[in-house]
Amino acid sequence: MKFEKYIYKKKLKELPEDLLPREKALKYGIQSLSESELLAIALGSGTKGMNVIGLSDLIMKKFGIDNLKNVKLEDLTKIKGIGKTKALQILAIAEFAKRVCNEEEKTVLSSPSDVYEIVKDLKNERQEKLLAIYTNTLNELLGKEVVAVGSLNVLNARPRDIFYYAIKYNAYGIILVHNHPEGSCEPSKEDIEFTNLLKKLSLEMGFEILDI
Repeated sequence: MKFEKYIYKKKLKELPEDLLPREKALKYGIQSLSESELLAIALGSGTKGMNVIGLSDLIMKKFGIDNLKNVKLEDLTKIKGIGKTKALQILAIAEFAKRVCNEEEKTVLSSPSDVYEIVKDLKNERQEKLLAIYTNTLNELLGKEVVAVGSLNVLNARPRDIFYYAIKYNAYGIILVHNHPEGSCEPSKEDIEFTNLLKKLSLEMGFEILDI
């Protein structure tokens, strides 16, 4: 840690080339860089008292590659030395990466079999789990999340956990799937009541519970 802090406070020209992301990329290829080193190249400069290597390491340690995709302006400006300009630069990088990923072929959910393919592992679970699947207006898969876990056949689900991820994914449709470890395929009375509640709440919030 002391060595890292020593490096972070140095000017880049004072560091050996093996520690410099640009020189490393030119020598070994861009694919040889860590996420932190890639971010350092994209940012170009650090902040007062910390070079770009230290800043990038700090950001990646704080948020990680997954959370960085959904980080907010206010999250970044809480970091000492990062103002709105630098925060917007980081957000632009994250948004660009998301758009590149979104150009990849998307999974379209148009039938029960399509849904089954992405949730079939549930049949092997011994605990009851509620899985929420999120789609856009074209029924393209945006993501899936386990929103509740029970003990044996007891499941306590909260609507706010389901809608939290709907907002996170900027989703239109929500598909809910859960298993019955005891083997029953029929929805319980509680399942039906909870689904009806979610349908009502989803309409109020601008989402739609899909029945594919």
